[in-house]
Amino acid sequence: MSQQLSRRQFGALALTGIGTSILLAGCGTSATPDSGGASTAAAGDAFRKATVNLAWWTNPVRTKYTGEIVKDYTNAHSKITVNRAPGEWATYWTKLSTQVAGHTEPDVIQMDQAYIAEYGGRGALLDMSKVGSIDVGPLKSSLAAGTLDGKLYGIPAGNTVYAVLANKTLFTKAGVDLPDDKTWTWDDYIDLSAKLAKASHGAFTGTSWFGGDQDVQIWLKQHGEQLYTAKGKLGFSAKTVASWFAMVKKLFASGGGPTDDQYTNDIATSVQQELFGTNKSAMGWHWNTQLTALAAANGGDLVLLRPPSVSGSAKKNGLYFKPSMYWSVGSQTKYPAQAGGLIDYFLNNVSAAKLQLVDRGIPTNEKVIKAITPLLAKTDQRAVTYMQNVKSEISWVPPIPPKGTSTVAQVAQRHTEDVVFGRATPSAAASAFRAEVQSLLDSNS
Repeated sequence: MSQQLSRRQFGALALTGIGTSILLAGCGTSATPDSGGASTAAAGDAFRKATVNLAWWTNPVRTKYTGEIVKDYTNAHSKITVNRAPGEWATYWTKLSTQVAGHTEPDVIQMDQAYIAEYGGRGALLDMSKVGSIDVGPLKSSLAAGTLDGKLYGIPAGNTVYAVLANKTLFTKAGVDLPDDKTWTWDDYIDLSAKLAKASHGAFTGTSWFGGDQDVQIWLKQHGEQLYTAKGKLGFSAKTVASWFAMVKKLFASGGGPTDDQYTNDIATSVQQELFGTNKSAMGWHWNTQLTALAAANGGDLVLLRPPSVSGSAKKNGLYFKPSMYWSVGSQTKYPAQAGGLIDYFLNNVSAAKLQLVDRGIPTNEKVIKAITPLLAKTDQRAVTYMQNVKSEISWVPPIPPKGTSTVAQVAQRHTEDVVFGRATPSAAASAFRAEVQSLLDSNS
């Protein structure tokens, strides 16, 4: 995933241009299942004559290989025409919401987790469980992450998993050993960060920090809670979030974390320009698929570590798989089976996988992973290995974030700043955070 996104964008992406305009009367399609629940997008229709419109946000690498995949697909299925509409992230969502409102929605949409509830919950996405042209058998383990209220609104194009990245080069310079990531606790993490910073004599700090919703999510899970319930309600207490902010305050007070200003700058810049990407911190919190970009940026020998836990048990560290992005079908499509056929090719075809590799995340189809792993850069292979190593320790799938919550990462970071800047106590920040997230839910219910 080579696109340079800031931490704000990568972790929880702000909603732009989506509102009640996509609450459309009659935005369904002939693909809508009949009262008996049978599929009206049968697999046998996948290659019937159709023009399918494909939209995705992109970078030069993604644009090139996506074009090659589409060309191979249409060469093999001559009755299918695919109109490609690559877009820039900054304008992608505004354009999509306008298209939905104007009934010119693409048939196949590259979708993000922050928007599944916004679009799916307002009738703009098709229930893909009724699209028989997609072979979901090899993808079953990932489907829950795209399911809302029993409807499959998106199938992950690939997965990521959170990690603490450690720069072994800087550890060696500091004369500090790597931790045992299967047993370390948050206190161990804070102590190690302080030790690294002190040993560097000001050359780098022990760890950078993000403080977004995925960080809070892990902490909550370690305490038996979660951000949201499956019904779209709050699933956490202010007391548990207060303990989170207290831990963050302890980290910053230890001297092992970034300065206040460094934190503010880090969450707004690209990952390559962060403290960790510029060799100014020995550890950093990132998705495993960002390893290659960061290794190229700082030139260090990077290692992926499991997050610390309260109990010192890897099976209780709260990790989960996060879809890097999804493939969705627009509910206005006239060609649900043909749209599904194209998505199936992206997800399950080995030839297509060898072109896209892990740019859209690590595939969920095990056959595809096995086929592409030898072709990957060494750092990408490490990312795959890390995911495979933690797979047996992951026991939950967070519910899709409810409508209106796409800015929660920024809300968490703002209250984190209040704590580390001394503008609020952990308890006050936690109460304010919970009230603000509840307000976001209420205003979109």
